[in-house]
Amino acid sequence: MEPPEHLREDLRRVWTQIVDQMPTTRRINPIRLEAYCEQVQILRDASYKVIEEGLTIQDATGRTVRNPATDIIQGMQKALSAWGDEFAPASVIRRRRGPMYDATRKSVAAADHLKDKDEFSGPVEAVCTLAWLIDEAQRAGIEELQKAAFGTIPTYLKACAALQITPADRPDVAKKPTSGSGRKGKLAALQGGIAS
Repeated sequence: MEPPEHLREDLRRVWTQIVDQMPTTRRINPIRLEAYCEQVQILRDASYKVIEEGLTIQDATGRTVRNPATDIIQGMQKALSAWGDEFAPASVIRRRRGPMYDATRKSVAAADHLKDKDEFSGPVEAVCTLAWLIDEAQRAGIEELQKAAFGTIPTYLKACAALQITPADRPDVAKKPTSGSGRKGKLAALQGGIAS
């Protein structure tokens, strides 16, 4: 994605640096990226000013005062952190919490049959990753959410059922076999398979 023609040369360089480090699959809002580039360049300019002049300078009356550029640096760092991972390189993207991820963690924490069972730690993390992907699809917009509805969401629901963290699949039968039928719950069957 090329920078817009109307951008100043310094902002065009920032734009190119950011886009080159982002995953090619990430959708970019060019207006937001332009605002982000402006803030990055303000931060850089203020940093260069502090390097040149030092942390303190002489004011008009001859007093030694803190360089005003340090306030600009602090303000821009705060402003840039508010963007989160929107323009972060793929290597530094952190997972952001969201409603699906948080709700899944609550479901797992409430599932007594999963407590202190190391053999389920991988599947639990996989379900939480799917929940995170659903949250990311919601943040990305309706098109990504529609795609998730046909892949990620059904997979997530199946994984929740396999771990018995959905109300329809509570592990009551896993605690003790049902009388008469001789069937085990899904969790008991999984545990039996792992033990053998």
